[in-house]
Amino acid sequence: APLERNMVLVEVNRLLSMREAAEGRVQVAVLELKNVVGIRPEEPLRVRGDFIELIGTLQPLAEATEQALGLRPDLRAARAAEALAEAQIEQARAGGRPDASLRAGYQRMKQGFMLDGIDERGRLAPIEMTSHSVTFGVMIDLPVRNKNQGTIEAAVAQAEAARRRREFLELTIRREVASAYARYDRSARAMEIFRVGVRGQADANLEVIRKTYELGSKTLLDYIAEQRRFYEVESEFVDAILSTYQARVEVSRASGAPELVKR
Repeated sequence: APLERNMVLVEVNRLLSMREAAEGRVQVAVLELKNVVGIRPEEPLRVRGDFIELIGTLQPLAEATEQALGLRPDLRAARAAEALAEAQIEQARAGGRPDASLRAGYQRMKQGFMLDGIDERGRLAPIEMTSHSVTFGVMIDLPVRNKNQGTIEAAVAQAEAARRRREFLELTIRREVASAYARYDRSARAMEIFRVGVRGQADANLEVIRKTYELGSKTLLDYIAEQRRFYEVESEFVDAILSTYQARVEVSRASGAPELVKR
């Protein structure tokens, strides 16, 4: 009896230790989440939503891929960089072509002397003269140093690099969407297996052991050991739920879901 009592105490303390460790991990995760969203540690954290409808019908993979290629901000930025590089090529080429511009001008000048003269009516009047001049012409800028060829080649190289980065990003996005779908499919299946074939059986086993313990066929140590196994199954089921949730979020991120794109 003393040995059995000691074994029972060991199992109880082991369960309490597992519970304390799990609660500690939860508290640390909550504090890290508060830090990410900009909340002070002492402020309450309220999370919207639940894990009830994790498994649902997703849009076809082809549609999700096309959506990602059209809405992903990183790809849109890469395309904008490629368009800018193409525009820089045209700018460099324009700098290597002759450029003509028209110019025209008008001047009005008034000159005089510190003397007076006699006008046509015989009166004294200052001696002065007003002149008008109009100028016009054509100015042609001729490029030098091989028609700006060096700048053009540099712009072409930058455009080629931007194009390759955009193409590589498109391939990466296609892979990310396919990987996210595969991960979600496997995680959802694993969660359903746990829910239907593991968790329910573990609960039934615990109930059987409890009843046999109450009838005296099993010891308290047997009941505690079965309860520990049930808690381990519950912990694995929670991990399966979390994995499915993370996979669902990854599907939304990889496919560029509109609700995740900030306008």
